[in-house]
Amino acid sequence: MLAPERSHALPVEPFDPRGAIGVVFEIDASSVRLNLDADAARYEVGEFLVVDCGEVAVIGRLTRVHLPEGERMSADASDGALAPIGSAQLLTTVRLADGAVVAGVAAYPRIGARVYVADAALIRWLAEKAPNGDLSEPIVLDIARLANGTPAGLIPERVFGRHCAILGTTGGGKSWTLTRLIEAAAQFKSKMVLLDPTGEYYRLNSGATHISVGGTDLPATSAQATFPYRVLLEADLIALFRPDSRVQLSNMRAAIKSLKLAEIVGSGSPLVAGSGCIPKAGLPKAPFDAEYHQHIEEIETPNASFDVGLLAAQIRMECVWPTAGVTPAERARWGEPRVDELSECDTLTARIEQHLAAPEYSCIFGTEGRSFPDLVGDFLESDASVLRVSLKQLAFTGSTREIVVNAIGRHLLGLGRAGEFAQRPVVVLVDEAHQFLNKSVGEAWWSHSLDAFELIAKEGRKYSLTICLATQRPRDLPEGVLSQMGTFIVHRLVDDADREIVERASGEIDRDAARFLPALAPGEAVVIGADLPMPLTMHFLPPVGPPDSRGPDYQSYW
Repeated sequence: MLAPERSHALPVEPFDPRGAIGVVFEIDASSVRLNLDADAARYEVGEFLVVDCGEVAVIGRLTRVHLPEGERMSADASDGALAPIGSAQLLTTVRLADGAVVAGVAAYPRIGARVYVADAALIRWLAEKAPNGDLSEPIVLDIARLANGTPAGLIPERVFGRHCAILGTTGGGKSWTLTRLIEAAAQFKSKMVLLDPTGEYYRLNSGATHISVGGTDLPATSAQATFPYRVLLEADLIALFRPDSRVQLSNMRAAIKSLKLAEIVGSGSPLVAGSGCIPKAGLPKAPFDAEYHQHIEEIETPNASFDVGLLAAQIRMECVWPTAGVTPAERARWGEPRVDELSECDTLTARIEQHLAAPEYSCIFGTEGRSFPDLVGDFLESDASVLRVSLKQLAFTGSTREIVVNAIGRHLLGLGRAGEFAQRPVVVLVDEAHQFLNKSVGEAWWSHSLDAFELIAKEGRKYSLTICLATQRPRDLPEGVLSQMGTFIVHRLVDDADREIVERASGEIDRDAARFLPALAPGEAVVIGADLPMPLTMHFLPPVGPPDSRGPDYQSYW
């Protein structure tokens, strides 16, 4: 007797007899064991299955196939008499009546329930289905194919909505996946800022604007950009100039405050000498204190709004005795220059003068090129979808790269907090993210945490600013940041520590799924997400403008 037909809202019949593969004979909390049909040997581990649970379909994944102990010594597929046993991990539940997807296992099968191979159209529907089915024709990013070649995209909310991490060992396909995501999103009215540490994404041409910080770079249309020191924090400058004693640090901080005051009151003030600095040796304190307290709010703002070219000279002027003596009149004046402090600050002032003249710091202290904040403003007002920021020419000396990149992230977060992205969500994509996250600079007596991207991961979503991190070293990223990632695109991961971190951070992958990670082919990835109904294995499409991530050509040069 045939089973009665059941109406359902799925794109295909989930229980097509032609796809029958076996029956359930054992059930536990997250998996089932199956008696597989004799011809089921043609199906591979990793295949998606559908378990008939009455009014719902439970989607699972074949994780193991083996023969009963008594048959394994006579295994011979040629006679067609094999009766293998399979194990399947249960992943998600679909209600047949309305097509609603319920995370996890909402209903369990009974012993003897039939199991079918999932039609590729069903898996594609699960991947592309909008949350709660509230969009009839959602935007879908054309990025991948399923194992049998069926196209399968993802909606942008599932990729970027809760932040994204692209992980995998070198050669696994991270850079190609990142490029494909950018190209697919650029087909719509997206806004993305790509931080390119190695300059390999210069072939991006789908609605991309290219700028380079630290010098010229490919393509030829790339604009040279600066990140001027006036939009850095005082802590950034301290990190760049690296005072190596408490005396140097205190005098540098005092000099910055003095120069901020000098800029506020102007050259006509009796406080300011002809050089633009504020001298102190032997002079009364009261005029300085009065002006300082009048403008304290501006002086204490974190941005470095002063003439950095005067910093070394002002530090020397700060090297004075706190008072001229012990009487009230003497205590009201600064003392004479302190020879010991002047001598101790010599290395700091020399380092400042060297930095200001060095070409590798010209993107901070020079004037050639337009400022990054201005270029970001232009990008947001333009029709371009992608702003690629090449960091290839940015110096590695003195933590310059980390400080500048952190300042870029801080600037973007500041724009988000100001409401600039409310009507135009922005995704900031950071390649080689392990170079820039979980970093701090400083010495025993001072420290500066470079935490802009951690803050974006923790609070950026409410400002329509999300982050996409790509790295081959997830163990070098803070677990607090990884735990904020709503979507993981995981290419081949060999290292056990990296896989364990992904397991802990995602909460959506267990050891059965993690065992697939070392065996993934280049370009293949497991996509895991809080908004995805289940982990999906996808083959990402090659990008139109692939990144230049080639290794050394030994055959040519050896």
